[in-house]
Amino acid sequence: MSSSFLPKDPNLKQPGLSPSLTRLGSKPRVGRVISARTFRYTLRLGAISGLAFSLALWAYEAILLFGAHVAYPWIPLLIGTLVCMLFCTLAAMLTLLVNRSLLGIVFWVLAARGIAELALYLPLKISPSLMKLLEPGLRSRLPIYPINATLQTWAGFGTIWLAIFLGILGLLQLTLVDQGVPATTAAGRLIPFFIFIPVMLIASVMSSNMINEQLRAPLLATDDAIQFAVDHQNASVDPVIARQMHLVTVNDLSALFNRPRRIFLGKYDDFFSQVDVLIDFNGIWADCTTAYTQLVNCKPLPNP
Repeated sequence: MSSSFLPKDPNLKQPGLSPSLTRLGSKPRVGRVISARTFRYTLRLGAISGLAFSLALWAYEAILLFGAHVAYPWIPLLIGTLVCMLFCTLAAMLTLLVNRSLLGIVFWVLAARGIAELALYLPLKISPSLMKLLEPGLRSRLPIYPINATLQTWAGFGTIWLAIFLGILGLLQLTLVDQGVPATTAAGRLIPFFIFIPVMLIASVMSSNMINEQLRAPLLATDDAIQFAVDHQNASVDPVIARQMHLVTVNDLSALFNRPRRIFLGKYDDFFSQVDVLIDFNGIWADCTTAYTQLVNCKPLPNP
């Protein structure tokens, strides 16, 4: 009897279907084994993506804060980099293990939420605690920084933007890894990185505009005014420029201009519209008040 008349085995799988086609919302394949090469590749993809995001966000932040004489600018960079790499690596690893792109979106969105919360709690809770640990004298100077509704709103907007970009990465991860791991050329193996890293860089810029820029603006404005006054101590300044740089607001600090200074965030109101900036002039403290990032008043502080 000819084999063409034999009944077909209903359990026989048809060749030619790409495994990645079954990933979107499907159940994991039974008996699926993840190769060590794929696992290492995925961990590198997640870690390097988190590193790119962190360097674009907190390294840039650290450069700005260091130039503005803000104290301990390396703390957010160090903590932010480590935690951000951890979040992204976990999201990538979990997406690989469950082998479902829809759940991958969930994992990366959760990472986005964690990063947005980190961007808020890092400068207001984590960094001040470490500063006081490293320098106990700051406990009597630095206030408690409340996480109010305005700050939570910023974190909410940051989460939305991050979730959009990182959710896209979660959707694409499995397909990109399937293509990158077996690639025979360096360019082919780097394609997932060429997609993940630019997306993370764009996401970092968006989150910086939502949270970090708001928190650092009063600090930078205060240092700009003081530095301008220091640079023009014995020079005649055009009245228009003097008003633009708020020179009159720092007159009471002129005796301290020759001292090294460190800048700290002070108290702020519920809407973050009025923010105090504390300045340590090598042991002599001053308090400057900003309104909508414009310097309005500075005065020396008595010893505690």
